[in-house]
Amino acid sequence: MINRGYGRTLLTSHGMKFHTFVSRRSIAWSEVTGIETKSHATRSGKWWEVRVERVSRRSLAIPGIFTSRRYDPLFERNLTIVREYWSRAQQ
Repeated sequence: MINRGYGRTLLTSHGMKFHTFVSRRSIAWSEVTGIETKSHATRSGKWWEVRVERVSRRSLAIPGIFTSRRYDPLFERNLTIVREYWSRAQQ
């Protein structure tokens, strides 16, 4: 389970389950085409999030994985964990 301020994501062998304040959603690993980081710049600074790229659909931000620090070990560790689950599901 990955927890952060605005939601959480449960990783399973079948896919990801997103839980936010306003919605719940599941995405099977078979729908995932990529796991990417995206940076955002605002007047108050920069921040990064992890997005899941899906087959013929819009990408979605993964709840629970974001940072406003340039080199954040927790962010990198969570990104690695998500990619490992996805990699195992492809085998």
